[in-house]
Amino acid sequence: MDALKEQGNEAVRRKDFGAAASLYVRAIEEAGSHLSQHDLAALHSNCSFAYLKLAQLPEALSQAQSAVRADPSWSKSHFRLGEALFASGDFAGAEQSYSRASELAVDDPTLKHKVTLAREAMSGFYFRQLLAGRDFAVNAGNIIERQIFSSAKQMQNFVYLIGDARTREAVVVDAAWDVKGIRSFVAGENMKLVGAVVTHYHFDHTGGTPPPPFDQLGIKVPGVRELAVEDKLPVYINKNDATTVMKANGVPSENLTLLDDAAEISVGSVKLKFIHTPGHTPGSQCIHIERPEQGMLISGDTLFIGSCGRLDLPDCNAKAMYTSLQKKLAALPASTRVYPGHDYGGSYTTISREREQGFLKPMKEGEWLRMHGH
Repeated sequence: MDALKEQGNEAVRRKDFGAAASLYVRAIEEAGSHLSQHDLAALHSNCSFAYLKLAQLPEALSQAQSAVRADPSWSKSHFRLGEALFASGDFAGAEQSYSRASELAVDDPTLKHKVTLAREAMSGFYFRQLLAGRDFAVNAGNIIERQIFSSAKQMQNFVYLIGDARTREAVVVDAAWDVKGIRSFVAGENMKLVGAVVTHYHFDHTGGTPPPPFDQLGIKVPGVRELAVEDKLPVYINKNDATTVMKANGVPSENLTLLDDAAEISVGSVKLKFIHTPGHTPGSQCIHIERPEQGMLISGDTLFIGSCGRLDLPDCNAKAMYTSLQKKLAALPASTRVYPGHDYGGSYTTISREREQGFLKPMKEGEWLRMHGH
């Protein structure tokens, strides 16, 4: 039995989960009544893990239940049951199992996070705000990545994940700097990327070649091209910024889904509505998500806390930005929470606050243009 268990562990290390499951089943049969309840639970837990990796959910669930019966005081048996239930779509059952595991291992933050994921899945809405230098672009593997990640931290870019917590599908908004790190985060949340959204074409939101003088370094920043070419994901972009992304980032045209003002896409049951907000770039767009409790706006570089995106770059248009801010975004419900493209003074604001203190405060077009040197 010990030999079979060790062979099963070795098969797991080789990622041969089919062999591992068979070996663990044989070890359980060999053990009979000679094992302690805890050791028997450990074998069932290992077997459940192997079956889960094989996506054989009924077997994974059965083995996890056997682990709980063998040693109901062991947190890992309840955790393993939670994993099998979660993968099976029984989020309420998973929440109960994760909670029990957390009660038995109160100092384990992973279990608390699992409880949160299960409760979120029960609600159906998935949302994450990732910050460069905190949630990704943190573990450089070479000198090039070290340079890229250092710049990412200085730029303070936000990347967003939005999706359906039940189907476990999400889109990533403004993926750049560290695609491997973003993928790893998504995998750790048991989510699957089904698309990439671009709020505007600038390299710190899409990847590619940095602007002068940094282009002389010969460094390419990872971004939407990797997601489009390697992961075969559709890239959702406003039609007015599409040509630039095709040329500057090398994203094939067949991977681009061109959007107009008021376009909509669905990720599971979650609906994303796009608002064309030219000014920072011709194709800048915001993402509006209507929620029963409070609406959300992913504003890219159109609206920041107390300010807006730069208007002194090529393709910028101060008059278009005035219309985008004063006519479009200011008309959204006051309670709408606004999530910007950079951490310039905080992680979010609201339409109400920006109407009172920021660039959504009513002003005449002439005043706005004079403010920006026109």
